[in-house]
Amino acid sequence: MILDPAEAARVEAAFDTAQLKTRAPLVCVLAGASAARDAEFLLGACILALATPLPLLLFTELSAHRIYVAQLLVAILAAVLGSLPPVRRWLVPKRWARSASHQAALAQFVLRGIDRSQCGALVYVSLAEHYIRIVPAEDAARLIAHDRWQAAVDEALGPLAAGATEAALTGLARRCGDLLAGPFPPGEPADMKRQRFHIV
Repeated sequence: MILDPAEAARVEAAFDTAQLKTRAPLVCVLAGASAARDAEFLLGACILALATPLPLLLFTELSAHRIYVAQLLVAILAAVLGSLPPVRRWLVPKRWARSASHQAALAQFVLRGIDRSQCGALVYVSLAEHYIRIVPAEDAARLIAHDRWQAAVDEALGPLAAGATEAALTGLARRCGDLLAGPFPPGEPADMKRQRFHIV
C-alpha cells in the first residue's frame, strides 16, 4: 500500500487547504511507479533462461536433465530478482526512468484537466523512481518562475527519499498553494468538488 487511509486523508486535506488559497486548480497524483516494465523484465528472464543451456552444453558434461533443471532455476531466479523494486531501479537506466516519469506526469496533466485551466498546476510524484514534477498550466508557468517551482520540488525530495511520503506531499501542497496564491488569489470560491489527490 502506498499510503494508509489515514495518511491519504491527511494529504487530501492538505491539498484542499492549499486550494482555498487560490482559484487556480491544484491536483496531486501519487504513483507507485511511472512504468512497471513487467513485460521487459519477464522477457529478459526468458532470454537468460534460453541462453543458459549453451555454455553448459559446450563446457560441461552435465546430463540433459541437469541442464533442464539449471535452465528452470535461472528462469525462476531471474524472474524473482526482476520483480524486486531495488533490483529494477539498479537495472533500469536513470535516463529511461526519468523519461517514463516525465511522460506519465504530462499524461496526468491532460487526464486531470489541468491543461484546460490555464492557471492550475499538477503535482506528480512517483515513488519507485523517487521523482517529483510540478507541471504548471500556461499562465502559471508564465507568471511563476521555474526556479520557484523547482525549489518546492527540491524541498520535498529529501523527505520522499527518506520514506516520509506524507511529509513530502503535505509540504508540496503548502508550497504550491502559496505559489499560486500570489498571481491567482481565491476571488471566486474554489470548486471543492474536484478531487485534489489521486493515487494511481
